[in-house]
Amino acid sequence: MHIYLLRHGVAEDHAAGGDAERALSEEGWKRLRRAAPAWHALLDTPDVVFTSPLRRAVETTTVFAEAVRFRGEFRVESALTPESPPTLAATLLEAESLSGTRAVAVVGHEPHLGYLLGLLLTGHPRQPIPLKKGMLVAVETHSVASLTGSLRLALTQRAAARLG
Repeated sequence: MHIYLLRHGVAEDHAAGGDAERALSEEGWKRLRRAAPAWHALLDTPDVVFTSPLRRAVETTTVFAEAVRFRGEFRVESALTPESPPTLAATLLEAESLSGTRAVAVVGHEPHLGYLLGLLLTGHPRQPIPLKKGMLVAVETHSVASLTGSLRLALTQRAAARLG
């Protein structure tokens, strides 16, 4: 299974509704849109897209989904909030792998995604590999029986913009 992890883009510093309501900044939208053509060229369309319920992640998901031609509905998951243990996200991914899903995308936050990436690459839940804002990584799992996989792509927004 291919697993795409995408950290949300640059967001506002503060929002009236608190952290959960922080939207992407104008610069955040612009950088994601510049990265989108590279995502379009490099990625297969995922079968499933999971997103954190926080506004900046949902907004990032809209740009990503359009770029990779995803036509389904995003699955908003509280297991992808920054304070959630990465093992909850791993459980979601494991269920998708066992059901035969070919490719899945996860849009979320640090430090959560860094710990999830570390878990996917090393099998250890306490080995974070941090992602920059708007960074996309792709992991290919070794088998249906294991979520451990190999890194296939690591692309910052700046690198993606140059490729696109």
